[in-house]
Amino acid sequence: MTLQEVKDLLKPIAAGTSTPSQRDAFATWLDYAEQSDYKELLQAWEKLLEDQPAERLHHPELISRIEASIDKTEVAAVPLYERKKNLFLNWKTVAAAVIAITFVIFLYRSMKNTSLNNGAQYANEIKPGGNNAVLVLADGSKIDLNKLGTGEVARQAGIKIVKSADGQLVYTIIKNSDANAGGLFNTIKTPIGGQYKVNLPDGSQVWLNAASSLRYPVAFGNDERRVELTGEAYFEVAKDKARPFRVLSSQQTVEVLGTHFNINSYADEGNTRTTLLEGRVKVFTAVNKKNVILNPGQQSQVDTYNISVKDVDASEAAAWKEGYFVFNAESIPSAMRKLARWYDLEISYEGNINDKDLAGSVSRFKNVSEVLKTLELTDMVHFEIDGRKIKVIAN
Repeated sequence: MTLQEVKDLLKPIAAGTSTPSQRDAFATWLDYAEQSDYKELLQAWEKLLEDQPAERLHHPELISRIEASIDKTEVAAVPLYERKKNLFLNWKTVAAAVIAITFVIFLYRSMKNTSLNNGAQYANEIKPGGNNAVLVLADGSKIDLNKLGTGEVARQAGIKIVKSADGQLVYTIIKNSDANAGGLFNTIKTPIGGQYKVNLPDGSQVWLNAASSLRYPVAFGNDERRVELTGEAYFEVAKDKARPFRVLSSQQTVEVLGTHFNINSYADEGNTRTTLLEGRVKVFTAVNKKNVILNPGQQSQVDTYNISVKDVDASEAAAWKEGYFVFNAESIPSAMRKLARWYDLEISYEGNINDKDLAGSVSRFKNVSEVLKTLELTDMVHFEIDGRKIKVIAN
């Protein structure tokens, strides 16, 4: 395909009217085109948005096709932009499809072909986190799950705890045993740079993010299923109408019967965010017991006395468990806090970064240098690195 033929595809791709063969051809062109052609294509796309802003973009199929074509690698980060310039006015409707695709490809190619002046800063590579947690049993004994092989971890009052081959902690009632685990609690704690999945005795599944902990009974009682969370976790709760599932975290309680949702309750985030992907949940504030009911695609934000609800792309809140950082018009300090928890970094700042936002996604399993080099390609920030100390400097 010629560059002009590719440009002609932008409008049907944005409108969702392109054919499978057109999208295949577009993906193939992106995989082999020259960097100068990427830049020209970006200019054409930006002009298209100015002349005829898209109301709805159908991009998931094409994005997945593009992701698979980039040397079978993960998606790279898309760029920072300055809030004051008001670029990409609405991430959900404007900065999708070809913006995401072309910036992803352009930056990925640039990252492969550009030699940064400060490459020496990345000599001490910092690797991403992984499955790592400590299990605290009811008697206070601690088990480092990272050092433990697969198989049975412990038995408590008729409950067997097993570490599976894919790095999960599974609780099951021992067949024909007289389970009597009432009043016994376990706690699983992930360090900075750690994550872990727990299958609770009722069949509920919990993915625990870095620097988080979950306290839960070894066996749930007859009236309710109550757990306590610090940090962040994604829940897929088994349905049980007779026993509501309740999550206690900073500033709030979430009550459900069976549903999928994410809670972000880190102390340094200022508020607690609950994002619903499936089902319904009720969120109560801890202090004055105000409450709201969330429907799928909604997020509540709770501080000490207040609670608010907004519509969101709920999948973004849970993207971390699928192996991605997703930034949606997110401030640099907020994005860097996510990186700090996962890579165990100490972050400081120099210069004015308050008018710069991050939009896009990057794999959580890239070495930190790849993430930082990509961010430097925006020419808005650069980094000074001393071990695990990273200074973010505004350009």
